[in-house]
Amino acid sequence: MTTGCLVWIKQTIAENQSLTGPVLEVGSLDVNGSCRGLFDAGRFKRYVGVDAAHGRSVDCVARACALPFDDCKFATVVCAEMIEHDETFWLSFIEFRRVLARGGHVLITTRGIGFPRHCYPVDCWRFTADGLRSAFRWAGLATLSVCEDPDDRAVY
Repeated sequence: MTTGCLVWIKQTIAENQSLTGPVLEVGSLDVNGSCRGLFDAGRFKRYVGVDAAHGRSVDCVARACALPFDDCKFATVVCAEMIEHDETFWLSFIEFRRVLARGGHVLITTRGIGFPRHCYPVDCWRFTADGLRSAFRWAGLATLSVCEDPDDRAVY
């Protein structure tokens, strides 16, 4: 996980007091860093990490497009540096909407145009702000903010 990604998540949490828990992190396997520590246990209460593989920071093994949770279960869904590896990200976005509580928030960071190939285990997509907005709209998720970080070659 890049420093730019972590800085954006930390700043977003600090600036948005409406973000609460429980939190679901989709793609939580700690390959190169984790945002888990940014979510204060007092404010966010419960934090569940899900990934397709067992490992550090994974509480539940499942695919993002088939989450084993009840509808409207999480106030915040976080997906940091994973969606470009998801072969069916559009189905995953539908699942994010399904498990998200009314008034909840989805925080996504992903790789933008120009970021080098990095397979964990596959590398399928690159996004622009327009593309991410369109995918959210298609999935029925409202977009509050999308920005491109050309220095980090990322979209948040």
